[in-house]
Amino acid sequence: MKQHILNNKYIYSLIFFLFTAKTIFYFGYNTFSEAPDSWAFNHFVLELLNNNFNDYVGERTPGYPYLVYLLNHDKMLVVLVQMLMGVITSILWFKTLLNLKISEKIAFYCTLFFALYLQNFFYETFILGETFMLFLNSIILYILLNNYFEKKQILVEICMSVLLAILILVKPFFLFYPFLFYALYLIKNPFFKKVISVKLIIFILPAYAYFSWCNFVEEKTGYFEPTAYLGLNLAQNCLFFAEKGPKEYDFIIKPYVKYREEMSQKGEDASMAVWKVWGGQHLAPKYTKFADVTHQFGKYAKANIASNLGDYFYYSITNSWFDFWKVFDMKPYMNFKDGSFNSVVSVINTIQMLLLLILKFVFLILSFYYFFLFIKNRKVTNVMILLAFIHAAAILQALVVYGTNAKYAFPYEFFMLVVILLFLKEKLNWTSKASNTFELE
Repeated sequence: MKQHILNNKYIYSLIFFLFTAKTIFYFGYNTFSEAPDSWAFNHFVLELLNNNFNDYVGERTPGYPYLVYLLNHDKMLVVLVQMLMGVITSILWFKTLLNLKISEKIAFYCTLFFALYLQNFFYETFILGETFMLFLNSIILYILLNNYFEKKQILVEICMSVLLAILILVKPFFLFYPFLFYALYLIKNPFFKKVISVKLIIFILPAYAYFSWCNFVEEKTGYFEPTAYLGLNLAQNCLFFAEKGPKEYDFIIKPYVKYREEMSQKGEDASMAVWKVWGGQHLAPKYTKFADVTHQFGKYAKANIASNLGDYFYYSITNSWFDFWKVFDMKPYMNFKDGSFNSVVSVINTIQMLLLLILKFVFLILSFYYFFLFIKNRKVTNVMILLAFIHAAAILQALVVYGTNAKYAFPYEFFMLVVILLFLKEKLNWTSKASNTFELE
C-alpha cells in the first residue's frame, strides 16, 4: 500500500489539493448559480421528470439535462458531482501530460496550476453544460493523444463512438469531431488504402444520436434540426449588417436594427438584439411559436449572408473569431454572500484571467510556427492534433454564432497550455524521455 501511494504520489497530491480547494470554495460560496441559459436546462429536466414533452419548444438537447435528471434535479448535488468531474478531469490532464513525455513534476505543477483556475470552480456551480463538456473533451483528447491513430482496436473505436455521441447530445456544435478525427487519420496516407477502416465506427453512434434527436425535435416543432436555436444563432451573425437583408424580411430587419442601435447606445451587449425581436413579439400574429420565429430568423440569416458574404466573413473574423481568444468571466453571474470571501476571489480571478489571456496570445503565436512546420514537413504530431481541434472550434463557432464566443474556448484552454509545454519541452529539453509525437506513415 505504501509503495502504491509513493508510485502515485502526484495523483494523490493532486486529489488532496483539489479536494481541499473545492471544499473551501463549496462552503465559501454555499449555493449554486443560475445564468440566463440555465432556464432552458431546468425546463428540460422538469419535462424529463414529468415525462411530458408537450411544452418542448426545441430549446436544448438532452445530454446535460439527462445528467441533472439522474441526480433528481438536486442542484447542490449537481454542483458536487460537477466538482467531482473537475477532479477526474484534472487527473486526465496529468496523465495526458505524462503520455506526452512531460516529466511528472512539471506535469503535476502545470495541472495543479490550471485545475485551480477559478473559472473551473465557477462553472461547476452553474446549471450549465460547460463542466460536463470539459470532462468529455478531456477524456476524448486523452485517448487521442495516447497513440489513438496508431491503434485499430474495435473496443477503443466503440468507446470513442459512445463518447462522441454523448458529447453531440450535450452540444450539437461538436458534430464536426468525427469528421476531424477521420481527416487526421487520412492525412498523408493513400486514400484508397485507408478510406475503409475500423475507425469508421466512430461515425455510427454520433450519426444515430444526431438524426434520432433531430427526428424528435421535428415531431415536436415541425423542423428537422438539433435545436430551435440554430436560426436565431445565424441571425446573431448578421448583427452588424442586419439592414442589408432582402426587403421581404423587413418585419425582422426593422426591429433588429432598432434594438441593435438602442443597446449599443446604452453600452449593452448588442449581440442579444435578435432576442429582443423575439421577446417583443415583432413576428406576431403570423409567427408566435418559438420554433416558427427562429425558423424565420434562420431563413432571413441565410438570405442575408448569401447576398453579403464579404460582410459575413469580415465580421465573423473581426468579432466572433476574435472573441474566442478573449476570456469569458462567469463571476458576474454569481452571488457571493460573504463580502470578504468575494473580495479574495475577485483578486485571484482577475490575476488568473490576465495570465490566461497571455497564455492564449502565446498559443496563437506558436500556432503560426507549428502550421509553418506542418506545411514544410507534412508531419501529424500531437501538437498538430491539438491545433486542429482548437482552431477548428474557433473557426466554426465564428461562422455559426456571435455572442459570448469566449465560452466556446473553455473546453480547450488547458490544451492551449499543453501546446506551450510541448514547445518548451522541444526547445529547452525539459525531460530526457523520448518524444511522444507520432507521424502517420
